[in-house]
Amino acid sequence: MPKRKPVRPIPAPPERELLTDPEGAFDLGIGLSKFREIQRTDPDFPPPVWIGPRGKRHFRPALRRYALSKRQRVPA
Repeated sequence: MPKRKPVRPIPAPPERELLTDPEGAFDLGIGLSKFREIQRTDPDFPPPVWIGPRGKRHFRPALRRYALSKRQRVPA
């Protein structure tokens, strides 16, 4: 049985504000599994925006604010 070729994530266009889970993970520089784990476990993670019964999106500026708040500062 042939192995599946890994799928490279495609970044969202810079003008798009609402991101899917894979686009949000790419924007934060983490994998999709880690992105979903953080969604489940971190109460500070911004809530998604629902655009229908199955249409979940993430507001890009909220994700970036979250990432900046979690950034660890390294002394110079």
